[in-house]
Amino acid sequence: MSYSRNIRKASIGKRVMISWAVIAGVTFVIAFACGFAVRSATTKADTPKETETAEITTYGTIDGRTFNSSEMSLDWGDDLEFTPLDVPLDEGIQEFVFYLSYGHNIDWTFTMAIIQKESSCQTDVISCCNDYGLMQINEINHEYITETLGVTDYLDPYENVRAGLWVLRNLFEKYESPEKVLMAYNMGETGASILWEQGIFETNYSKSVLAIQDELNAQLEGSE
Repeated sequence: MSYSRNIRKASIGKRVMISWAVIAGVTFVIAFACGFAVRSATTKADTPKETETAEITTYGTIDGRTFNSSEMSLDWGDDLEFTPLDVPLDEGIQEFVFYLSYGHNIDWTFTMAIIQKESSCQTDVISCCNDYGLMQINEINHEYITETLGVTDYLDPYENVRAGLWVLRNLFEKYESPEKVLMAYNMGETGASILWEQGIFETNYSKSVLAIQDELNAQLEGSE
């Protein structure tokens, strides 16, 4: 199964029942004002600990898959059919996102929706909050991701997607719900957990990404 598709179906009923509370405090104003950002979605306390040999660091146990942190997942399969989306992103990059999302057991359109929301599919964008590239990987996470994955150029679309999908996969291992994953990806796990404690399990950001995913899914269905 793909986390973002099946878990979302199970949670739609919950999402529509949640009423919004007024979010007070300068912390939240700053977090949302900064716009698209990964913030501190992964920190050394939040992610799998690196061993002396980075290439044997593994993650991804919930669905029975185990990924090697340096090789990533090559479990792409031979029967996949790639259809490019009508978005302003090179088809070669889209295909890379397609296969790597499959390897991480995350819906391709979920990943593409995040890319569209975060960067409008611009590979070289850097935000005012120092978020880089397609998936807006915040600078605070660069050192650890580089140590773990070997990613060095966060404006390179392929390396950026590798880093972003690694972050998403780890968040799905912890939270499963796509809404909570998106909140943690956007606000950082600490910021998101403050809202969860208040009974808030979706934000304008998470709703927007899932709405974009619905549009992309409809586009694919219309091309069949």
